Amino acid sequence: MRIHWKRIAMEAGILAGALLLQQTLIRWISLGPVRPDLTLIALMALALRRGPIAGLYAGMILGLVQDVYAVETLGANALSNCLVGYVLGFFEDKVVKSLPATRILLLGAALILHDVIFYLAAGFHGGVFWSALLRQSAPSAVYTLFVGGLIFYSTLRLKPREV
Repeated sequence: MRIHWKRIAMEAGILAGALLLQQTLIRWISLGPVRPDLTLIALMALALRRGPIAGLYAGMILGLVQDVYAVETLGANALSNCLVGYVLGFFEDKVVKSLPATRILLLGAALILHDVIFYLAAGFHGGVFWSALLRQSAPSAVYTLFVGGLIFYSTLRLKPREV
């Protein structure tokens, strides 16, 4: 099996770019506490292209880097991103040919799964869990779905058509 270093470097660059944009640019396009999750969009794109194991490793690395910035919930990002990347990898492009609408539905399911795992791992229980899920996660999920839809549509237009 041949290792494609160029492809790995490109995918690492996309993940690093998503992390960088998430930490810098997002504060200017956020609507109060509601902000899109570019790292989850990038993780989904990688997991759909490369499969569950690549999604697992990419999610773990993304989560560990995010945990550096959120020490009070140390490990919650790593766990949630790792599991979401692994699950999304089962919908790999070689296994499931997905349309942009299917990708948006997958992104919505991934957002819900990510936030449920994150809040439980961070120690949110009872009313605090449901409040965080409904007041923070739901609006952010809608915003992320909108941004993700734009990204999926624009990348679809960049692909050459199959004849």
